[in-house]
Amino acid sequence: MKLRHLAACGAIFLLLSAASIPARARDCAAPPPAVRDIALPRFYGDATGSIVDPQRAAAHKAAVAPLDDFVRHVTQLSDKAVLRTKPGARAEAAQCALAWLSAWAAGGALLGRMQTKQAEYQRKWDLAGLALAYLEVRAYARPEQRRSISGWLKETADRARAFFDDPGHKRNNHWYWMGLALGAVGLATDSPAHWHAARAVYDDALADIAADGSLPHEIARKARALHYHSFALMPLVVLAELAQSRGEDWYSRRNGALHRLVSFTVEGFAEPARVARLAGTPQEQTRPGAGWSYLYARRFPERLARPLAGASDGHRWLGGKVDALAATLAPKR
Repeated sequence: MKLRHLAACGAIFLLLSAASIPARARDCAAPPPAVRDIALPRFYGDATGSIVDPQRAAAHKAAVAPLDDFVRHVTQLSDKAVLRTKPGARAEAAQCALAWLSAWAAGGALLGRMQTKQAEYQRKWDLAGLALAYLEVRAYARPEQRRSISGWLKETADRARAFFDDPGHKRNNHWYWMGLALGAVGLATDSPAHWHAARAVYDDALADIAADGSLPHEIARKARALHYHSFALMPLVVLAELAQSRGEDWYSRRNGALHRLVSFTVEGFAEPARVARLAGTPQEQTRPGAGWSYLYARRFPERLARPLAGASDGHRWLGGKVDALAATLAPKR
């Protein structure tokens, strides 16, 4: 399947619905100024990243608010562009999302100075969410919007990827999220180079999975080991779903290693003491990571009968609700 297949679907619909909405979407607020430079404090108070420091967490929340607000708003719009029932409402939401993305592309958002490691982490998370949101709305984009947004996403991906070339930077769950960002950019912009880079990151992640299904890098997170296993599954399951849309079965790679990670994590939520024994400390109570169990249960009901209790159905770093992503990726009839 060619990468541009997803963009072709809906073209006829777009022509029919475009006339029903005004040139400026009725409820589309002006986008905020582009955030080029990011300076974020680390919010953990210990070296292993297992104890959140309240003062640092408050400072981080305040500093990251403009990014969170932007990504959340764009992904909410992309959800509406896929899930609303009326064609005109879908087109209006999509055009607003594209206007916001275009504004930040023109302003060179996320392309300035990343002043801390946390800033680098934030950039690739937000890139993943924005690229997936763009994937959901790009059928509505005008040619000039496609050129601008695609070029910006690819440049941001290249900048974010370069951070991990430093051997001093751990390739744990952050690396897997970088893989999702690369894969989302590759699929959304028809870039084979970024797609191939995503596949290499995915294979790295599978190689990290131990025979028992655990991730040693995440076991090292002590009291948050279970949390980070689920957090690591979010980008990996979504990457596998992106691959399915291209006719590629990534779930079976390395003898189904991803299934082992899923089983370990699901069993960990059922019996946290199992993870506690490996991590050497009781596990912090945590909600299952967003989105991945919805997608996995839909794909493999024989392995997971239903999404994990307490898990949310999406996240801004997954492009919003995973139902909207699944609908975008589904084969068009």
